[in-house]
Amino acid sequence: TGQSRVGSEARHALNDVNDGWRYVRGNRAVRSILMCLGTGLIGGGMLVPLGSIFTDQVLAAGPSGFGLMLTALGCGLAVGMLGLGFAIGRLPAERTFVVAVLGAGACIFLAASMHTLIPALVFIAGLGFCAGAVYALGFSIVQANVDDEVRGRTFAMLYTVVRVCVLAAFAVAPLLSDVLDRLSAELFDKSVNIVGIDIALPGVRVTMWIAGAIIVGAGLLARAGLGVSVRNRRVVSAA
Repeated sequence: TGQSRVGSEARHALNDVNDGWRYVRGNRAVRSILMCLGTGLIGGGMLVPLGSIFTDQVLAAGPSGFGLMLTALGCGLAVGMLGLGFAIGRLPAERTFVVAVLGAGACIFLAASMHTLIPALVFIAGLGFCAGAVYALGFSIVQANVDDEVRGRTFAMLYTVVRVCVLAAFAVAPLLSDVLDRLSAELFDKSVNIVGIDIALPGVRVTMWIAGAIIVGAGLLARAGLGVSVRNRRVVSAA
């Protein structure tokens, strides 16, 4: 029957994910990439639900500013993925992956620190560029380090982790922003003065700073897990 067929397919998909997870636990490189992508997506995914709030409350750019932010992010993603397509095979994959993750974290942190639209868009485009490189390199490294017989199951688990982390970011970011906004109002009146400079501290800005810190932490985890060093010259061949 239709119900039994759906149940069988669901069990088969779950078994594939479980098999992939067992394989990943024993593969250091793949495990590090998976942890980095999942953690980084939690940080980066926060930008989408917070973007309109940020452009309205901090940049005073309204809906048009949010549209420009999405455009800058998309253009950065396209350039990052296309540019890496030309350079792949000539770059040390693990080192480039780690640098791209750290760059993405720095870009979202700097974008959140801006007070006007144009410089924020520059850093958002940089975030997109780094994110495109992370996505392409991450999947390439996983493919290069996974045996053929478990590749499908490993990628099934990877896609599951990606979806869960993105959904978690979408759900948590607005709540965290609201909580931090209230705390900032009570503790700092939403502003601090550093060396004579007033810095606004709305909850959305603090949340985006946290998102940037999460991504940087993911990059450092990947660096440790992949054993990246200055002497590392390994490259990923073109798929």
